[in-house]
Amino acid sequence: MKKDISQITTYQSGVMQSTAHRILTRIKTEYLSQYNLTAMQWFVIGYVYDAGEKGIRLNDLMKILDTTMPFITTIINLLESKGIIHKVSDTSDSRIKLAILNQNYRGTVEEIEEGLREELRLRLYKEDHITREELQIYIRVLGKISQINN
Repeated sequence: MKKDISQITTYQSGVMQSTAHRILTRIKTEYLSQYNLTAMQWFVIGYVYDAGEKGIRLNDLMKILDTTMPFITTIINLLESKGIIHKVSDTSDSRIKLAILNQNYRGTVEEIEEGLREELRLRLYKEDHITREELQIYIRVLGKISQINN
């Protein structure tokens, strides 16, 4: 669709946003299914991975992912049952729980990240003819939108 932005209605842009979200979600869901993971589980694993050996507070995960503590607790418990993550109490305050990635899963996280990036490149760049620059602008705009009211 090559229209000037002033010519696109809010409902048309809303449908485009929803469609783009569904397509990206479908690509991620299909790829992550081979690892028996959902997108939200992958997001949690990624942030726990980024936190390193010290781990990340469950409360911080809740804020980052803009969800509830019961939802985070459910995901952490599931990932713990799969042997991906373990929970520990913070040494300075036992009420604070930390999620830490199991060391033997670090390589799998790197494998998933590399594979999912390649899948997105294949499906978006090659099949849909989206340029790297266009995708960078899209990600930059998403970043700005996600920072509103935060």
